[in-house]
Amino acid sequence: MRSCIEAWRNITAQAHSEPVHYVLVLSREEWGSGKDDAIRLLQAMDEMNVEVIWDNGNILSHKKLIPTIEHYPNDDILVVDDDVAHPDGWLQTFIDDHHRHPSDIIYGVSISRVDVVNGRIAEDSIQRHVYISPGKRTYLCKPANGSNGTLYPAGTFTDPRFFDRELLMKLSPTSDETWQWAWAVMTGKHYRCLSAHNYPTILDANQECALWNINRNRYNDYHNAIAKVFPEYKEKLIELKEKEL
Repeated sequence: MRSCIEAWRNITAQAHSEPVHYVLVLSREEWGSGKDDAIRLLQAMDEMNVEVIWDNGNILSHKKLIPTIEHYPNDDILVVDDDVAHPDGWLQTFIDDHHRHPSDIIYGVSISRVDVVNGRIAEDSIQRHVYISPGKRTYLCKPANGSNGTLYPAGTFTDPRFFDRELLMKLSPTSDETWQWAWAVMTGKHYRCLSAHNYPTILDANQECALWNINRNRYNDYHNAIAKVFPEYKEKLIELKEKEL
């Protein structure tokens, strides 16, 4: 909660040339359990003019994007995490890059690449790497949504199966970015790295509960589980690999 408030202070202080609406999504299951007191957090969000969306159930990191699209289906959405601070100019760079490339998914940084090796989808996620190509289109770099944000243009995801909560929690329960990546690949969306301000500052938040601790050993299973249900995912990845070469 403390790092979330600090992160939002940083975001709402960012200069921007056009109106921006701020949204924080919270799980009723998490905050309605009696374990936490949300009053301080809600007061802070109200003071910063951040809308709080209460989502039923708990779809973990998926709740950043999916409930927001459900509430704002016609808007561009920039997904960020609650444990990082961004350099001055970060938000305006996303706005400017989006105007230059309105149909591209724009991301700050990637820490892994996805490939097809010996017939299986593999992600080099055990050890973190940093893949940054400012301003350039990329093919096999999977965005790290939380590291420095990912902007999804309005209409990026429209297939009802993308929003199927039972399905996504079965195939990729702890990795929203893997689910989003797979669907973007399947539907032929293009990725582009942010042209500047790619590195965030990590806040002093407890990382023991970070989902990456779980995901780094499960990404490959998630990719191939998705491809088993949607074979076109692997087919499209092979096409992307050929484009990169």
